[in-house]
Amino acid sequence: MAYKFFLGGADAEMCCIAEVLAEAGVPFADAGLGWGAHASAYALDIAVAAAGGFTPVLVELDNEFREATEWSLAKESVDLPQGTVVVDHHGSRSGEPASLLQVLALIGREPTRWDNLVAANDSGFIPAMLALGATAEEIATIRAADRAAQGITPAQESEAERAIASAEVGDRLSVVRLAHSKCATVTDRLFGGYDQLLILSDDGEANFYGDGAVCAVLREKFGGWNGGSGLGQEGGNAFWGGNPPHDEVEVFVKEYLAV
Repeated sequence: MAYKFFLGGADAEMCCIAEVLAEAGVPFADAGLGWGAHASAYALDIAVAAAGGFTPVLVELDNEFREATEWSLAKESVDLPQGTVVVDHHGSRSGEPASLLQVLALIGREPTRWDNLVAANDSGFIPAMLALGATAEEIATIRAADRAAQGITPAQESEAERAIASAEVGDRLSVVRLAHSKCATVTDRLFGGYDQLLILSDDGEANFYGDGAVCAVLREKFGGWNGGSGLGQEGGNAFWGGNPPHDEVEVFVKEYLAV
């Protein structure tokens, strides 16, 4: 079967997917999208690919209708050609293999150790890499690649250090107020130093890292997005993000965790 891949938001996993597709000579389109990437960015290209005999493969591309917000324009759903393959491992599909592993299976290539580590990082962050026996050097390299792929700047790294120094730190919950929403600048620095973490960003985003059951409830109450290998499981490792009023989500999390 001849596939053409359409790539979603940039991170270390998506960059790795682009690299393996290029190495295998498999056609793909990469519009350089950010998180929240939507299939509408490729609407015409998807139709052209299908007309040319390719099976479109959408990798981490939302295809739901999205109303306009103060952060983005409205996004229309794409009428996907019959047979279109959708690759993802977030939200309702969080129990599936990482997108990189799904892509490798489609093109018939066995994952390397690096592939497995990149996939683990995307599915379960540093704990998942540690479970595969990752070295400190491997973890640092993959996390640095992930931040670089997200376009994180030195100024944003410095802002994270300021925000961490001013964080509200408790036994059960740490709250960090950050000027931007490049949360990896905080989570990488604080790994192993918190139980549950709530990051409130000046651009409107709120992101929670910790108990999988809490992440599932946050999605039900406030919408947004979530994922992680332990999503929905009490004590599981997961994350949630959205754009709710910060005071509401902070009060809710503190009440839920009884802190």
